[in-house]
Amino acid sequence: MADLDCNGWPQKGRDEALRALRRVQAVHLCGDQHLAVTVKHGIEAFGDGPYSLTSPALVNTIYGRWWHPRDEKAGPNAVVGSPLPWTGDFLDGLGNRMSVIAYANPGDVQDERQRADGYGVARFDLKQDKVTFECWPRFSDSRKGDSQQFPGWPQTFALADNDGRKPTGFLPSVDLPAGPAVVQVVAEQTGETLYVRRLEGGKAFAAPVFGPGKYTVKIGVDRPDQRTLTAQEPVAR
Repeated sequence: MADLDCNGWPQKGRDEALRALRRVQAVHLCGDQHLAVTVKHGIEAFGDGPYSLTSPALVNTIYGRWWHPRDEKAGPNAVVGSPLPWTGDFLDGLGNRMSVIAYANPGDVQDERQRADGYGVARFDLKQDKVTFECWPRFSDSRKGDSQQFPGWPQTFALADNDGRKPTGFLPSVDLPAGPAVVQVVAEQTGETLYVRRLEGGKAFAAPVFGPGKYTVKIGVDRPDQRTLTAQEPVAR
């Protein structure tokens, strides 16, 4: 089924929004769609986009939804050791790539304790550059620990993994300024910003790229506005 309430169509707009998140390694946090899920979006390929947490509805009395693949089988690259049977890579009803990591299906919608309503939490560890997604049933007792969460949660991801593209090469290494360094990489042929990264200053950085060509690298402290290197090309490592 193609659910237009998911904002996954038109696909061009969906992909542009995900590319914007990917450029800055941001997670995608969604208001409730009456089905709690954690997925990793795919744009050009499965897994190359950001992670997403959709929180459950706080009260799920009317619009119950389920994740139920037609063939009732896990997809490729299913989550190893997951208590849930239907994780892995799938195309949604609109043809969008998504890697399902966890979902909270209602049990009996007539029973208020089985409607899969509740709330989601995203905890950011900025020292370790990680995020943890949590998903709690409405009637859970968080004082009893993570066992009270919906099966499949919590999950912890590196923020860097919100850009799942595989580098095909690296630009010449540059020395970053002391302080909170920011690097922007732009493809010169198209003018597209590949990404903007906030990095630890005072170190060398070889910028990954995802195809041949010439690139502009902008570097600075807090903003990429202090140094510009043009016509940078990938080098063998």
